[in-house]
Amino acid sequence: MLAFVVNKKQKRFFEQIKNYCNIEIKESSKLLIPSFKAIKYIKKVNFKNAIDLRVKDFYAKGKKAPIFLVKTYYTLLAYIYFFRFFILKKYDKFLIWNGFFLRQAVVLEIAKLFNKEIVYFESGFFGKFVIDKKGVNFLNSVPRDKEFYLNYKNEKELPKKLIPRNPKNAKKFLNAPKKPLPKKFIFVPFQVDYDTQILLFSPWIKSMDDLFNILSEIAKNLKIHIIFKEHPSSKKDYPNLHKKAESLEYVDFANGYPTQELIEKSEAIITINSSVGVEALLFNKKVITLGNAFYNIEEIVKHAKNEKELIEILKNLDSWKINKNLIQNFLKYLYYEYLVDIENPNEVKRKIDCK
Repeated sequence: MLAFVVNKKQKRFFEQIKNYCNIEIKESSKLLIPSFKAIKYIKKVNFKNAIDLRVKDFYAKGKKAPIFLVKTYYTLLAYIYFFRFFILKKYDKFLIWNGFFLRQAVVLEIAKLFNKEIVYFESGFFGKFVIDKKGVNFLNSVPRDKEFYLNYKNEKELPKKLIPRNPKNAKKFLNAPKKPLPKKFIFVPFQVDYDTQILLFSPWIKSMDDLFNILSEIAKNLKIHIIFKEHPSSKKDYPNLHKKAESLEYVDFANGYPTQELIEKSEAIITINSSVGVEALLFNKKVITLGNAFYNIEEIVKHAKNEKELIEILKNLDSWKINKNLIQNFLKYLYYEYLVDIENPNEVKRKIDCK
């Protein structure tokens, strides 16, 4: 069984898994010797989606270069990785973090080429992790049928508090002003512009600038207050949007407030497809999604496929009745059945199916 890692954080994570399961960890940076046996299979692999994603990531991070050069570079890199990683075909099971970006995607092509089992890993919610044989984020194996959760029974309690994320740029949040919040407002958490949740699963909102500009205009027209908060893991700053917010009546940033406080004091949450959308359900909040989210389930959230649908939802916000029982069942299924406590060896072994 192979755990393929591309950075130190992933390596530390899988070293913990290694305490429970018999796995080998291979670092991409140490797989340098090409295998020319890969030539035989070069026409059987397809890296197009991974290359396209890497190009989107390049531009989402604000880098600039002619697109044909960027595509050519990542195409060559994909095939170099293919030759370097081809030796991994000898393993029977592949443990992959996320799986969307270039190096992981190349390894997944090798795994699929030889019909190997794949297990995907990702950070989850409520301090837990995702271990899923189908995929992560919108591609995960969480049931999407409302009836499943209506029939699900679990008498256990859910957590009452969220686990705060440590921001990469702590000063931006610790030193942010804490202006008084409006009596009624909608909370909108930013996501990471270059995260796969935006690059792959956000059909009509392409960036946080898009999100801010669209919602600012709606706030002005509907006369509703919207409070934004930047994502703690994003390396990108938004001085232009902060400046715009200063001149607008109905929008503002609240980086200085804890996310849980903003959720609890808000009327509703608008998110593209972030974890905050799930966390807000814990407090029985009205959640509106703008992107492809695995929790776009009838009566759990409302989903807006475009600006017109979003405006209609907001106009009828007061008449929206929350199905608390359904939401509680959904969250209990996630917390007790789907998500994994990485400190619990039995849960990890069950999900990976290892001895």
